Amino acid sequence: MIGDLERRAGIGASPAERTAFWLQFHHLEGKACLNAGVAELRRLIAQKEARPDPRPKTRAVRRIRETLPPLTPEQEVALQAYAARHGRRWKSILNNAWMGGPPYDDGGLLRGLRNSHGPTWLQSYRLSKPAQR
Repeated sequence: MIGDLERRAGIGASPAERTAFWLQFHHLEGKACLNAGVAELRRLIAQKEARPDPRPKTRAVRRIRETLPPLTPEQEVALQAYAARHGRRWKSILNNAWMGGPPYDDGGLLRGLRNSHGPTWLQSYRLSKPAQR
């Protein structure tokens, strides 16, 4: 059994190669030495027989953008009102509120928008132009 594990792990069959492998565990007593050696052999086998990850190692894989539902007129109005109330930094203020910070005024529609679209969506969102009167 140990000879088979050694072979599968890539340890050479000569006494010198086998001794070189087992010497790293010589400081352990009896069964502990054997258990540590077998565990290392199994690790080496698993490493050797592991299938390579088919995914590329680079960041060239692009995530498919998930299509979000369009905003309802009520959500648009709520965002317009929030932006008017908080000025040019309205997005960072809303994002802070969505993360649990003050001013805690993101109830109802805006909180639902956080749950359906998320904070990342907010960064790229642009307010629609108000209707001309």
